[in-house]
Amino acid sequence: MAIVAYTKQDEFDLVNSGQDCIGWMVTDQAGNEIGKVSEMLIETDEMRVDSIMVSGGVRIAAENMALRDGRVVVSGVKDEAQYAETRRTATATTATATQTYQPAPRNTGAKNVAGVTREATEDEISIPIIEEQLVVGKRTVEKGGAHVRTTMTEKPVQETVSLREEKVTVERHKVDRAVDGADAFKEGSFDVTTQAEVPVVSKQARVVEEVVVGKEMTEHTETVRDSVKRTDVEVDEINTGDAAKRRND
Repeated sequence: MAIVAYTKQDEFDLVNSGQDCIGWMVTDQAGNEIGKVSEMLIETDEMRVDSIMVSGGVRIAAENMALRDGRVVVSGVKDEAQYAETRRTATATTATATQTYQPAPRNTGAKNVAGVTREATEDEISIPIIEEQLVVGKRTVEKGGAHVRTTMTEKPVQETVSLREEKVTVERHKVDRAVDGADAFKEGSFDVTTQAEVPVVSKQARVVEEVVVGKEMTEHTETVRDSVKRTDVEVDEINTGDAAKRRND
């Protein structure tokens, strides 16, 4: 929150120039003078008058005062003993000093600032005009979604593999040659073994596909329709002649 002095800049301007109360007398509700307004302080975040400075260094919040007949009236936020000290300090300062103030020229692009609400005078009756305003907000609700589950299934598969196998073969051939007597007619035996390839099956789990489940944000515009209430004031002139009726909005 930033607070700036109204007279020290030209970036902000009051919506109603008649609410420039610098130099006005500040009184309590009983009419006792407290001092004169030496500065208005602007709260730049909410674009409004935050408070005023009264001669002598007294700061009064905007919610504790109202403008009436060219003076600033302070609401009853202090008791009489506290007011007495405030008035004593302010009177000592204003007794020896006079202040003239001319509103500083504002920048043509100055931002409008809400001033202090004017209070009705003793001869006036203040009738509030109340109007509802439609305030549309947003909240997050659950609106569906997706339930994700994984299951396991089996299916038959087949593969073809080529296998080799050994077999014992026996061939007889006619031969006619001499035999060494030492090697003739010997008995003996030996084994011939054969080999064969057989299929060997193993399984390996591999990732073959991915399913990505996520969320994406989309934006759309929706029109909200409702009704709001407002009070209107009708003023009827009471005359002995014809009664004219006018409507003030």
